[in-house]
Amino acid sequence: MTSRRAVPILLDNLIWLLLLLALIVFSTLTGRFLTVFNITNILVHSAVLGIMVIGQSFTLVTGNFDLSAESNLGLIAVLGAFLMTASGEPFNGSGIVLSPVLTLLIMFAVGLVIGALNGQLITRLKMNNFIVTLSMLIIIRGLAFLVTHGKTVTGIPEGFKALGNGSLGPVPISVIVLLAAFALAFFVTRSTRFGRDLYAVGGNIDAATVSGIDAHKRIRQVYLISGAMAAFAAWIELGRLGVGATRIGENMIFEIQAAAVIGGISLFGGRGTMLGALGGVLLLSSINSGLNLMQVSGFAIDMVRGIVILAAMLIDAQKTRYASVSAQRAIGKRGRA
Repeated sequence: MTSRRAVPILLDNLIWLLLLLALIVFSTLTGRFLTVFNITNILVHSAVLGIMVIGQSFTLVTGNFDLSAESNLGLIAVLGAFLMTASGEPFNGSGIVLSPVLTLLIMFAVGLVIGALNGQLITRLKMNNFIVTLSMLIIIRGLAFLVTHGKTVTGIPEGFKALGNGSLGPVPISVIVLLAAFALAFFVTRSTRFGRDLYAVGGNIDAATVSGIDAHKRIRQVYLISGAMAAFAAWIELGRLGVGATRIGENMIFEIQAAAVIGGISLFGGRGTMLGALGGVLLLSSINSGLNLMQVSGFAIDMVRGIVILAAMLIDAQKTRYASVSAQRAIGKRGRA
């Protein structure tokens, strides 16, 4: 196999080599890393990040961003807690005390409305997706503070927490849901016309449109998916934490983007798989767990996260470069023929 073929294959599967390397390094440095308890803990903490990465991956495949996802998560979580709990101290809720089922419906409705608004602004009004979702990130985070005036909401019903902290035997429910969600997302993106349309839009939106794909409709749909995944993640996180805090999800967008991209989802669209994105989630969660077990300073952990994000961008740039070179060579061969 020539290097021209070997390097792209290596880049496409690099996430699994990096994950294996992280497991070897941290298990060598601390005996507490490769234990059933810690592996379970890594998977549990991967649940919220993983669900958010699924939503982000759908938008990235089409060549778009959803930077508002973290604030969407925070707003939906605090709103859900606010609607279910009593007013006054120590609960700080609305006093409406809605049922968990009705609250969930409202949470998903909010996520879908925000996703729909992003999609409409980008496709109907032709606004830049980066600027739109960055603006929404700031606006939505402000709304989350307005809901509770920055107070932490407590008193969430126990039944609502099952998805976040319940278990089926020894296996946490959130882990089962995470793996099922990635399996479904993988199937949709690789084995349905909808998924193929997304890759076509991300690869070349003009060519996709000429071939009969409604590119703007597909883009609006992926923003709806991103909004729904934010609501789903808010449900898990609210159940896990047991309180609604306005800072839930804050600064999470960097990890979401890094996990997707280092797992193979291209920032330029049209390339990557959900399986690779899952690998990116597991890698970041393993790094966070390993560094915490080693009692590394929080500042150093932030630095490592920054390095991982930079590495993700480097890998994506190299994939783009090799893809461009391969395309040029293919054109050259057709021209000579």
